[in-house]
Parts: sequence; structure tokens; C-alpha cells
Amino acid sequence: MKKYIQFFTVIIFLTTFTSCTESDDEFFASKVVTANGLIAVNLSGNAVHVSSDIPRLLPQSGGNLFDLYLTTTSSQFFFNYTLEKKNASNVWELVAPSGYTVVNGNGDNQFGDYIAAICQLDALETSYEYDTSITPIAAGNYRLTVDTEIVSLEAKDAVTVTIKTTAVGDVTNNILEFTVN
Repeated sequence: MKKYIQFFTVIIFLTTFTSCTESDDEFFASKVVTANGLIAVNLSGNAVHVSSDIPRLLPQSGGNLFDLYLTTTSSQFFFNYTLEKKNASNVWELVAPSGYTVVNGNGDNQFGDYIAAICQLDALETSYEYDTSITPIAAGNYRLTVDTEIVSLEAKDAVTVTIKTTAVGDVTNNILEFTVN
């Protein structure tokens, strides 16, 4: 009897660990698409303007259109960016939300170690929009770094979509360095 228990224990152990994989796609429906230039970063005086206008019907290779809303059922997409300030030791440090002012045009923000830019589906359901200006309060050297993956929020049992994009405007390699006097 003891041999049978050991045998079944080994079988259960092997079955459990050989069925696990590192691929989330087997468990969660996801899709990755590419579209360049969907995030714009521009400097105007001491203010950094970050915006995104993602068409609901996203053009893909071969002239096909990919319907973001139909695929995700989500009215929001998000991407992250960080604002850092160079300290006296020439080391970049994150700027706390109390270190800058924010003016929202479209979309929303969530603040933490990074700024989560939430792009909202417009009233006509034609594009996901985000528009925010950030102005550091203190003088110094600053760096804004953009993460160029835009991801659907709250896909509700639908497909989670990640859009690989690029940042355009006053950025180089998705980074904008500027000085506030």
C-alpha cells in the first residue's frame, strides 16, 4: 500500500509541475499590436505636455483595421511615464506628485512612483484621448521618461490588448531632459 501512495504522490507532483508554463497567453486572452507615434511629448517653457490620441480603428499591416473597443470592450487604455529631478550628487530621483502641478485636458492620471496616463474613449467612440501638462515647482534639471506600451484597462472577459508604440515630439529615445529656472 505504501508503494501505491508514493507512486500516486510522484504522479500528482509531476502532473502539477509539468502542466505549468510561463506563457500567460494560455490562460489570458491577449493581443499585441504595433502603431508608431501614438504618444506625443512636447516642452513649452517649464511645462511638459504629454498627449495621446489613439484611433479606435487602429490601422495594421496590409491595410487592415484593428477595432480596439470591439476586441477589448474597454473604454480606457493606459501608459506610464516618470518625472525625475537630478539631485546635488547628479543622481536622478523620482519627483513626488507634490513636486509638480498638473493640468488635465482629456483622460485622467493616477500618481505614484510613475504617472499612469489613462486614455479615455471619446463621446463619439472614435478615439482614446489623453492630454495633460505637468509643470515642476522647483528649479532644476528634469527628465521625463515614457514607457511606450499602451495597455487596455478592464477588458471584462475580453482580450487584453498591448499597443507597442513610439513617443514623438521633443523626446529622444522616449526621454525628454529639460531645465526649470
